[in-house]
Amino acid sequence: MAFRAVVIGPGRYAPDSGIDSHPSIGASARMYGEVLAADGMWGPDSCRVLGEEDVQTTGGVMKALKEAADETGPNDILLVVYVGHGQYWSDLPGAQVHFSVGSSHQDKPWTWLSSWYVYRVMRKAKARLKVLIADCCYSNLLPQLGEEPLLPGVLGELDEGTCVFTAVKNLNFASADGCSSLPGDLAQCTPFSGHLLRILQNGTKDYNHQLTIGLLREAVKREMERCPAARHQVPRMSLNDARDGTPLFTNRMEPTRRDLAPQLPVAPEEWVRTLMLDRDDRLEELLKDAGKTGDVVALLSAQPDEASRHLASYIDDRANTAFTDPVAFARYWNQVDKVLRV
Repeated sequence: MAFRAVVIGPGRYAPDSGIDSHPSIGASARMYGEVLAADGMWGPDSCRVLGEEDVQTTGGVMKALKEAADETGPNDILLVVYVGHGQYWSDLPGAQVHFSVGSSHQDKPWTWLSSWYVYRVMRKAKARLKVLIADCCYSNLLPQLGEEPLLPGVLGELDEGTCVFTAVKNLNFASADGCSSLPGDLAQCTPFSGHLLRILQNGTKDYNHQLTIGLLREAVKREMERCPAARHQVPRMSLNDARDGTPLFTNRMEPTRRDLAPQLPVAPEEWVRTLMLDRDDRLEELLKDAGKTGDVVALLSAQPDEASRHLASYIDDRANTAFTDPVAFARYWNQVDKVLRV
């Protein structure tokens, strides 16, 4: 297994471009390179941070992306990180998010990089898992990339799926100003990347020795929601067949400072917390109790966030297969139905 990462961070633009140059963009890109190089799962040879010449043009960015994608094999993980400006023009054919490059101009869409080209290269890579981290405005619209009925999901159909992690969820605009609550060089990064990088740099108190997709999502969300310096926007993660329990990074917190491995969850609320981090973690144990499974699905279904509802649907699918006995299925569905009817 090999890990391949490309970090794209165009932070400087021509004075007449109408696009603000932000030092935080370049600082974030450099920090991603440093943090990934120091991660035992990745290492210095796995990550390429594109230089200013590479990010100057769409051709330079796409050339680097294709080189990295072509190097991946069926057991590999491909990570693409974009930090910069995003724009969305609804009056273009197949409206889609565009990423800025160094030569972009504010009102000239043809000078920007279409995210669809990035997705195409990632789809064609042989890697078993493909992850896109997008820290830019309009990243919340990335799943809306035009009609492609022959290409299911966000980045295509894979053995382990895809993950798109974006700086914004409910609003279109992402802040590029540094967050004063972050220490050292992280304070010079954008808020989303700064908080994400702190998680990668310091780890979490979770007992796992690796940061899974689910752990990363919940940790960054918690960090940004509790930040004392500012009220940050909530990030978004969109999964297509990727498992919450797939490991992405090393949990770099000292083992002695981590929580002990938990006992088997008891209350529905405890099951929800466990399964939100890894939807398959101990799910077979939960499915042994039809009534409790119903309680968990009902609790998740009542939540307003997308991730909870997707997890509820996933467990419901498993329950429909597991509870073939009419009595067990009735016990399960009665618990779900009580909440849905409220």
